[in-house]
Amino acid sequence: MAHASLKKYQQTTKSAAQQATPYQLVAMLFQKLLDNISTAKGAISRNDFDKKGTEISNAIAIIGVLEGSLDFEQGGEISENLAALYKFCSDELFVASAANDIDKLESIIQIILPIKSGWDGIPFEEQNKVSF
Repeated sequence: MAHASLKKYQQTTKSAAQQATPYQLVAMLFQKLLDNISTAKGAISRNDFDKKGTEISNAIAIIGVLEGSLDFEQGGEISENLAALYKFCSDELFVASAANDIDKLESIIQIILPIKSGWDGIPFEEQNKVSF
C-alpha cells in the first residue's frame, strides 16, 4: 500500500515538474533544497548517516542546478552574488556533512530562506519573463 502511494506521489511530482513554468521550477527547486537540508538535520539527530548523505548530496545537486541556471549577462551583479552564495552553501554542506553539524545546516537554511523569499516575491507579471 505504501509503495503504491509513493509511486503515485512520484508520478504527480514528475507531472507537476513537466508542466511547470521556468519560474515554478526554480520555486520547486528552492523548496526541495530546503526539504533536503531539513531531512538531513533529522537524519543526523537519528544517527542515520546514509540518509544524511543522500539528502546532502541531493541538496548539493540542486544548488548546482540553481547556479547553472543563472544568467550572468542579464543578471549581472545579482547573478554573481547568487553564484557566490550558492558556492558558499555548497562548500558548507560538505563541511556540515563531514562533521554531522546540524547547526551548520541550519545556518545554510538561513542563507537560502531569504533567497527563496525574494524569488517567491516576484510579481506574477514578471514570472513569465523567467527563462533558462
